[in-house]
Amino acid sequence: MSFRRAINLFPWDVQSEGAAPCLAAIAGLGCSTVVLSMNYHRARLFRPRTLGYYHRPVDWCDFTPTPPLYEEPALLPPVNPDARCVAASREAVAAARARGLEVIASVIGCHNTTLGLAHPELCVENAFGDRYAFALCPAQPRVRSHLCSVVRDVSRQFRPEAVLLDSFAYLDAVHREHHELMFVSPGAQGKYLLSLCFCPACRERLAGEGVEPEAFRTEVRGLLAASVAREPHPRSAEWERDELTALLLEVPEVLAATRARARAVADLLRQVRQVTQEEKVGLHAQSGLLARPAARAWTEGTGLRALASVAEHLFIQAHHGSAREVAQDLGWAASLVPASRLVAASMVGEDHVASEGELLQRVQSVRAVGAAGVCFYNYGLLSSARLAWVRRANESLT
Repeated sequence: MSFRRAINLFPWDVQSEGAAPCLAAIAGLGCSTVVLSMNYHRARLFRPRTLGYYHRPVDWCDFTPTPPLYEEPALLPPVNPDARCVAASREAVAAARARGLEVIASVIGCHNTTLGLAHPELCVENAFGDRYAFALCPAQPRVRSHLCSVVRDVSRQFRPEAVLLDSFAYLDAVHREHHELMFVSPGAQGKYLLSLCFCPACRERLAGEGVEPEAFRTEVRGLLAASVAREPHPRSAEWERDELTALLLEVPEVLAATRARARAVADLLRQVRQVTQEEKVGLHAQSGLLARPAARAWTEGTGLRALASVAEHLFIQAHHGSAREVAQDLGWAASLVPASRLVAASMVGEDHVASEGELLQRVQSVRAVGAAGVCFYNYGLLSSARLAWVRRANESLT
């Protein structure tokens, strides 16, 4: 494909507008690709063109699962009770193909609060024994089996050109949950330590790296106590990042734990790749969930080269406040992975893009790097004016 001009799309926006008009509008923006969400997480989303909220209180999937594909019936993903949204997923694929648009199915992995609340034993367990309901642990065999089944189910039902993996890794400890409060921050170092998992599967992997899990748990608690004790002294964000990096050398067990996490995620990614190969669909991956810039991907248990070893294209989550930052993020990624395998994903909301000129600068800088494309987020969350910016940005690429 020539330079990919993609846009993310939710099934409920397809249902609201009608599949044919919705996909016609996307084609009219000059997009070549739709990235269709198949199992979006819980959210409350304001839609400026309809002047209302779309509320997802549950991590539903917007397709009907095929039970025989899932080893564990208890982990069958809950289905959106609005049958119109479920039908809209299939209608969107058909309408996209009728318009000659590429279809990429976006599949969310470990970011699933609904399954986490129902099965806390599958979640990340921090050094204090707290379970993160929003974060399934990618090292757990039951989680791996479930995620592979979801990918197979989506691939088999919808036959997309490719699947895009979202959150097939460890999640940060700080997740901005409803009324999540942190009046005293442990800093970048402390937040990373809080993300380390001590569930049985991860303890086994720690032992495989030569780390005694319970002794390391105690050590992590001590390091966190020291991080918190530094408050209320002023902190530099840049120094905090340096302190986190230095921790990998100063405390060898932290480096070993980081290596164990990376191997767990790599194993999961290889399993997923096997599924997509069997189903004869392509595979793409996001550079991270909240790990931004891409140089922070390691904090979620992966790296760009590891992702590139299984995925055809990496969607760099370049959700930054300026074109300069987008160019720097993408340029760094291109020093490790060929630029021709990178797609720059960019939120186009007012928090990230201040003007049409800013958006034009971004897409031109992405093109200048030699990247494979851009991906605009998200069709249903943008005003008509911002969609017009997307259209003119796409026109500037032709």
